[in-house]
Amino acid sequence: MSSVAYSQSKRVQNLHLTRERDRRRGRELAAFVLALLPVASAFLLYAALHVETVRVGYAREARAKSYVQLTEENRRLRAQLSLASAPDRVSALAARKKLRPPRPGQIEFVEAPKP
Repeated sequence: MSSVAYSQSKRVQNLHLTRERDRRRGRELAAFVLALLPVASAFLLYAALHVETVRVGYAREARAKSYVQLTEENRRLRAQLSLASAPDRVSALAARKKLRPPRPGQIEFVEAPKP
């Protein structure tokens, strides 16, 4: 029968035990956090500045590409305008369409409005 008594577990009640905070451990943790805070802040600031630099670089590159495209389109359009308004081309087109020069009094000059 004695083997039966050892096989049964007795429930332990520790109602009066309380866990105390270790103040030394709390101070160590606070010192560690305070020592790490400037390093972490510097790292986050560096990362934010790096991300902003990369973003500005991409925006600058996109604007430079757009500037090159618009400059090329402007050059092409000016070339088309100079070809379309060449006096030889205009007179040849007018002769083909059987247009005559304007009669006196048909042309009125309008002055540009003064600002």
